[in-house]
Amino acid sequence: MTEPRWFRDDDSFGVLDDHDEVIGRNLYRDVENPAGTKQRVFPGVFVHPDHRGVGLASQLVKHSIDISLDEGFRIVPICPYVAEWMREHDGGSYMQYRDEPGAEHFNESN
Repeated sequence: MTEPRWFRDDDSFGVLDDHDEVIGRNLYRDVENPAGTKQRVFPGVFVHPDHRGVGLASQLVKHSIDISLDEGFRIVPICPYVAEWMREHDGGSYMQYRDEPGAEHFNESN
């Protein structure tokens, strides 16, 4: 694969290979907390086994979070990989945009 080819649909950011096959997704769901803050919940990131180990998940998470921040969302990382990525990249600077997951973030009806 050359450069990542990003796409977005109603519930995920994703990446395609050179044959237009989906090889990675970072799922999301948008909610608004009672104070009116826009939050983007990330429950899971997935990369096809044939494409693991080359940093694709990290690129996908960065792409997803950067777009979400540009759109004015706070980040709620339910996915352990996304939570760890936020702690470890850019000296932890992404942590200022993180909201801790609560019970309401696990409820699909929000």
